[in-house]
Amino acid sequence: MPCLCFLSQGEKNCLWRDCGFCSVEGSEELRRHVFFHCYHTKLKQLGQQVLNAQPEIGSCSIAYQNRNVVPEIPDNFTCLWDDCEQPPYENPEWFYRHVEMHSLCVEVPAGECEFPIRCGWKDCEASVKGRPKLREHLRSHTQEKVVACPGCGGMYANNTKLFDHIIRQSAMEGQRFQCSHCSKRFATERLLRDHMRTHVSHYKCPLCDMTCPSPSSLRNHIKFRHSNEKPYSCEYCEYSCKNLVDLRKHLDTHSSEPAFRCDAPGCSFSCRTFGTMKIHYKREHEGSFIARYKCHVCDQCFTRGNNLTVHLHKKHQFKWPSGHPRFRYKEHEDGFLRLQLIRYESVELTEQLMRERQSRQAEEEDGGGGGGGVEEGSSVT
Repeated sequence: MPCLCFLSQGEKNCLWRDCGFCSVEGSEELRRHVFFHCYHTKLKQLGQQVLNAQPEIGSCSIAYQNRNVVPEIPDNFTCLWDDCEQPPYENPEWFYRHVEMHSLCVEVPAGECEFPIRCGWKDCEASVKGRPKLREHLRSHTQEKVVACPGCGGMYANNTKLFDHIIRQSAMEGQRFQCSHCSKRFATERLLRDHMRTHVSHYKCPLCDMTCPSPSSLRNHIKFRHSNEKPYSCEYCEYSCKNLVDLRKHLDTHSSEPAFRCDAPGCSFSCRTFGTMKIHYKREHEGSFIARYKCHVCDQCFTRGNNLTVHLHKKHQFKWPSGHPRFRYKEHEDGFLRLQLIRYESVELTEQLMRERQSRQAEEEDGGGGGGGVEEGSSVT
């Protein structure tokens, strides 16, 4: 593909309209990135066809400036099916079609449409009924999406998720269903049910007592809390980090020219980092920082969550549960954010935690068990 070769020999900048991606790893990363643009464009076209067939759903009202921004793709796409020797792919669609062939080639007795099939993906022990279900299940491993919003570019696993995305944008008076935990509102009861699942932890970290609502959040927890690996390094200094987003933020600090300029009328402020710009905008154009963080014990207010955390530690001797790296704050109806005091866990996970607790208590029958954790009811996720 000549255009890709030309891009890789230039300044390592993606020339796709409204993208702005700049490769920090070289031509291979840039080729992979542009291949994903091609795949993303196909999904947006499919999304347009889906919405055209359902005009009553409406259209996306989110600003279109980010419609061509695609996710980070740090490595080539690798098939982890048992005994598969296929080299990694640069092109995501070739990779997805290759994995799909594994689901189609699984042997199933004639006429047995729902014959149980074990997933052959590395470290997966799931079993599904029939090839179509296996194909759908494999998307959870590959993160394949099948449709995208033609307006904002968001990608989704099925058409229903795309419809939900559009419906969520309805006016506030149409958001009749409210979450009892975080007060967010939704247009349909099904959207509310899907949202409430994010408040329930189903998975426990094998290395600490942290509980998470999804496998992806558990993977992120292990990556950032238990791994010392920092594969992304700055070419200008000794800085290294765990993801590409943090590296790009850091690279802004090496820029000789300010990368960010305030767009408020009459303001000439400029700076090198997005974080500095956010602080400037809040302080200069949104008034002084509002003290929205309120202590639920003594009602003292703070402008930053970190200040409230220090207050809870020193003034009220609060501690977060084992495995949890910080306090979480929940917005209440009066607009203040207070300490989240309740953690929801599934029945299965609760039973697992109780068994582990009983096992530890049995090992500590001598009465020397450790303390220092937060009492039940004061834990946060």
